[in-house]
Amino acid sequence: MSSSPPPPPREVRVTDYARRVARRWYVVVAAVVIAVALVFLHKVSGSTNQATATASVYLGQPLAAGGGPIPQTPQSNSGIAVTFVKSTATLADAAKTSGLTAKRLRSHVSVIATSASAGGTAGSAARTSGGAPTISITVEGPWSRQRVQAAATSLANSLIGFENRYADIKRRQLKARITAEQTEVKQLQATVDRANAALQEVDRSSLSSTEKVAASASWGQILATSTQQLGDVSTQLPNDQIALAAVDAIESAQMVSDAQGRQVSAVRRRSSFVVAAFIGFIVGVGLALLWEELRARRAVSTRA
Repeated sequence: MSSSPPPPPREVRVTDYARRVARRWYVVVAAVVIAVALVFLHKVSGSTNQATATASVYLGQPLAAGGGPIPQTPQSNSGIAVTFVKSTATLADAAKTSGLTAKRLRSHVSVIATSASAGGTAGSAARTSGGAPTISITVEGPWSRQRVQAAATSLANSLIGFENRYADIKRRQLKARITAEQTEVKQLQATVDRANAALQEVDRSSLSSTEKVAASASWGQILATSTQQLGDVSTQLPNDQIALAAVDAIESAQMVSDAQGRQVSAVRRRSSFVVAAFIGFIVGVGLALLWEELRARRAVSTRA
């Protein structure tokens, strides 16, 4: 008994699908209109006040006593900064400042770390290497510009305070040492001046040469010791002043750009409608093809 050969595979033609979609063009149009209408209603119902604000924070690069960078610090790990900004306590402080709730604020905060030396951008939970990164904190939501700006500023200031714990301690110590050195310079200079005045007085006196040598010996020793100490302190003082400047300019976390609240631009809204229309078109084409397929199957079952 011979069996009939299987039917050849049916050739798929794009024009066939195009004709099917064209026959149900109203389905595609309806899907596009519905998608655009949903986006429009969403914006009108509460998102018309959509605003955004971004604050950028440089995390700082701590330096050791010798001036070299300290490796493996929180400032070199952007993941720690991201975790801190996203923490419940930090969000609660920002929410209180902006008049929101931490629960509502959490889903509207994005944090991106950019490593300047690497020249790339890390994800919100990624780590960057090769130096202190810059953290961009963005708050975007259906609120006023003032609220998103207050929230972003609060988050940035909290991060700066967290990152500057080491720098603050170092700054206080350097300021105290500089003050002590400046006081010591004045005291040593006064001693040097007093010793010089005493030596000049001895030289102008009517004492004999032997008596002048004896009287000048102690003042000469004081002058030599004070001059040596004055030179050492005068050398150390500018070094500490430069180190203090480095704490403020290099080591400390600081605001790169302040948060400025702004409404979502019309371009972004138009792009939302374009995306909605495209999605509606895709869905409409799928529904039109599905309708045609169901109609064909129903016709076949009716003839059977």
